[in-house]
Amino acid sequence: MNRAAIVCHRGLSLKAPENTLASLEKAIEAGAEVVELDVRPSRDGVLYVFHDDTLDRTTNGSGRFADKLSSEIDRLDAGSWFSEEFSGERVPRFDAFLEACRERIAVYAEIKEGDPAKVRDMLQANGLLETAWTFSFDQGIRAEARARVPDLRLMVLFDHVGSVERAVAQGAAILEFQAHNLDPDLAASARDAGLITQLFYDGDDRDVFELAVKCGIQQMNIDHVDVFRSVENELLIPAT
Repeated sequence: MNRAAIVCHRGLSLKAPENTLASLEKAIEAGAEVVELDVRPSRDGVLYVFHDDTLDRTTNGSGRFADKLSSEIDRLDAGSWFSEEFSGERVPRFDAFLEACRERIAVYAEIKEGDPAKVRDMLQANGLLETAWTFSFDQGIRAEARARVPDLRLMVLFDHVGSVERAVAQGAAILEFQAHNLDPDLAASARDAGLITQLFYDGDDRDVFELAVKCGIQQMNIDHVDVFRSVENELLIPAT
């Protein structure tokens, strides 16, 4: 079995504030192959890397993200909530984040809100399009991405499509499982159909990680990178 590629969920978000340049750098230091990030626009249409629809949890601001101008968002502290070490960390603009990824790490962009064509163009401008992919929980954004940006690879959730066949029919490149639907036969069927298998899991249960390795999951969208690599090493490196 091959080692799984690590997709750092919102950057290495256990070591630095999520969706910041600091979390990106920690992901790269940890040897991750991909950084997962969330995209949403300001009121004046500037794309940012940010998860929540409100500012309150991860910045010193408050209110709806979409109601704020870029000039307001650029002044926010997005690090102090995590620890004093990251005081003054900013909410990164999407273009600046991608520039920092260039030739260093691949990108998985989850579009919370925004134009998928604009996301695609910014990935291409930074030489990241070929290895990138996207997803959205918004059905309209998913449909728009399929229709308008066919060269941007798409991921679908098994929870949404319910079968490997439907994932293929929707033009997906990647099929993401979760702990409750992780299954060796399904994973094998997905690979046989030409899909890349991925698991999203933000916990640290070693049994889940062991099952993922035994299922041959190719990409792990996770927070607890060290725990997963420990389990993977135990299963893949023969005892001497």
